[in-house]
Amino acid sequence: MITAQVSVGIDLTGSQIKPSGWALLDGSRATTALLRTDAELLAATLAANPAIVSLDSPLGLPRKPGSILRDAERELMALRIGVYPCLLPSMVRLTHRGIALKKIIESQGIPVIEGFPGSAQDSLGIPRKKTDLAGLHQGLVDYGLELPSRTLKHDELDAITAALVGQFWLSGEFHAFGNDEEGPIITPCQTRGQVHLEPYSRIAENYLAFRWGLRNHPAGVPLRPVPAKTNKAFFAALDELARTAGFELNPIVDRGDGNRNP
Repeated sequence: MITAQVSVGIDLTGSQIKPSGWALLDGSRATTALLRTDAELLAATLAANPAIVSLDSPLGLPRKPGSILRDAERELMALRIGVYPCLLPSMVRLTHRGIALKKIIESQGIPVIEGFPGSAQDSLGIPRKKTDLAGLHQGLVDYGLELPSRTLKHDELDAITAALVGQFWLSGEFHAFGNDEEGPIITPCQTRGQVHLEPYSRIAENYLAFRWGLRNHPAGVPLRPVPAKTNKAFFAALDELARTAGFELNPIVDRGDGNRNP
């Protein structure tokens, strides 16, 4: 979902020594850079005056003492979408850097979201960088983005993806995994219908949004999820309920039968 507004995506690293990917999407045209310091990232971002900044970094902490996982990461993992826990030892510096940058950017009146390229690429049917870097580049082009003609680093491609998540957020076509208290992870979700889950099930809501593009809404088509012994069986039952209700599977999402690595 490409809008006429400007979005910035940042594929943040945990250190100011290692470059972070930075991307600006002005409509469909992408501009990218590799920037090291917080000062460089802030200067480029504020100069762009974006409508939204989408950071590839955890932007909140677990509310449960001693936990390394937020609800957002648990919810993605339940759908077999690969993601790292925000307080995994190797992620701690990144998490705190992202939270600090978010506060500074928001203090300038610019909204900031957590746009995870991995779940976005999964939802758009585009390969992740560790799976097929050339395929990721081509997938972004096929989606309609105009990329720089030079060879792009994987950090830049993920930054472009993060900026694209910002475009989906601006258009309202997204699903938020997790909660506001811990910081949600925003993932593209092109609405293809509405259902009303009774009884309500958060995992069912997440699955139907990600896999089918179906929103849970009181005025939607009634669906009654039935508990199952495994998530796999539960998802299969949801698929059948959605088909029986007359919906068609989102053709671009390929969840597969194995985990997607972060």
